Amino acid sequence: MCSKKITAVLLAVGVVASTSALFSQINIKGALADTIKQNVVYTKDDTQAVSQDNDKISSADEKVYKEKSLDILKKYFNISVEENENFKFSAEKMNEKTLDEEKPEERKETQDLYDKNEISKEQYDKQMDNIDKNTEQVEKLKHGMIQAAWADDNRCYIIDFNENTKEVEFVFVSDENDFKQSDTKLKLSEDEFKNIAENFIKNNKIAGIDNPKCILAKGWRAFYQDENDPNKKAEIGIDLSTGKVVSFAINSYADVDYNEVLNTK
Repeated sequence: MCSKKITAVLLAVGVVASTSALFSQINIKGALADTIKQNVVYTKDDTQAVSQDNDKISSADEKVYKEKSLDILKKYFNISVEENENFKFSAEKMNEKTLDEEKPEERKETQDLYDKNEISKEQYDKQMDNIDKNTEQVEKLKHGMIQAAWADDNRCYIIDFNENTKEVEFVFVSDENDFKQSDTKLKLSEDEFKNIAENFIKNNKIAGIDNPKCILAKGWRAFYQDENDPNKKAEIGIDLSTGKVVSFAINSYADVDYNEVLNTK
């Protein structure tokens, strides 16, 4: 279960996550769901739905995503995960159809949390807004996602895979004692901020970018494209209280976020 502080961080930074990932209902849906629903499959250039009986993530696929998530956390963030009773893995499909089907339940869960004073009015408003934004994000991406998550009271790691290609497109790591988004921020210059992001891209070959060129730096995020190939794009998120990289996104995922940040006043 994500703590209130972790939940506040996720909502504050606008991470696209289902209510199940945020509020510990992760075992109700996805791999442990009892009912098989109709899935939505997207082509690269067409968001029309193709129905098929594969909405439920199989045990075999869940195991694959679990292993992939562990490798990704270790490779990019040097995070080693030990699963226990409170810190478990979950994976679920997030596409237009599944998100639409889950909206009533997610709104009810959010309302219940607010009624029990477990989230603030600000968090309530943001999560209600995010429920619709999740669908909008998938529509803009033109493909669904497999959202893998590790969460407990102190940590929340989210890894989004392209539902079609199965490749990772977004990673976000949040620690209650680390990612604070508080008033105690480092006084990073713009150059220092960009250097952190660029070094992460170069050291990890993010999006296959060889010559990173910053096209936008705003708030805690910086957006890059390859100087010689503008189709290679990346987004890097930096914790302003520690100077650590806490997220990255590539390709269409970074493109969607870039346009959203660019148009935000």
